[in-house]
Amino acid sequence: MLRRTLYCAVVAGVLAGIILFALQHWTTLPLIHQAERYEKTEAAAHLAMQANDAPEVGREGEQEVGQEVGQAEAVSAAYTRAAYTAVGDVLVATGFGMLLAAMYALSGKFGLVRGIVWGLAGFATFHLGPALVVPPLLPAFDAAPLHLRQSAWLVAALSTGLGLAIFAFGPRGAKLAGVVALCLPVVLFRFLFPLPGAQAPSEALSVLEHLFIVRTLGDNLIFWLVLGAMSGAISGWTFEHSAVPDRGPQWAAADGHGP
Repeated sequence: MLRRTLYCAVVAGVLAGIILFALQHWTTLPLIHQAERYEKTEAAAHLAMQANDAPEVGREGEQEVGQEVGQAEAVSAAYTRAAYTAVGDVLVATGFGMLLAAMYALSGKFGLVRGIVWGLAGFATFHLGPALVVPPLLPAFDAAPLHLRQSAWLVAALSTGLGLAIFAFGPRGAKLAGVVALCLPVVLFRFLFPLPGAQAPSEALSVLEHLFIVRTLGDNLIFWLVLGAMSGAISGWTFEHSAVPDRGPQWAAADGHGP
């Protein structure tokens, strides 16, 4: 059982993680780079104002050397960052794959459709629900302190997962409690204890922010659909084959088909 669960999680996680990395490379990473360039431009402008009071002797040569070194470091940092992102996506996807495989094993229900349903539940729990109170954030934005955002994300994820579980598996009389759990994070962090919203330094970055939120949620939706479909299909295949025992010669002889 454990070996089949790990096999399902690793295969589905690696493939889904690679797909997520490819999606991020083409959709969200360019937006992050734009926001980082804005942040660096602002910092460089501030430093340039301070450097105006420095002596002019030797400044031109130092700038040329600094630009060459900066370009080389930027290329190296880009490759390193991409490698870390890819490894992180695969590891996270494998962990979520283990969670889905465990759900299949506990429920005893497998298959492509069942996996897609579980994938949608995972997307709602870990991304859509928390994004309603703490949306994804670009660099160069001023928002609530990190510990407040983390706490709100955790409450939203737990409440969304609990609400979906109650609404899906609870008795009919408990359905209302599931709806209350789904709505609780929005009521808490949008009305009762609202978190400070992200402040865009410019109108252009405000447009990037909305685009980043949409693309991030879209990437994760595709990721969860792929992970759920693949893990469900692989789990169904492995468990169906393992359910048929290997009938050796002694079984064949007992059935009258042996020598």
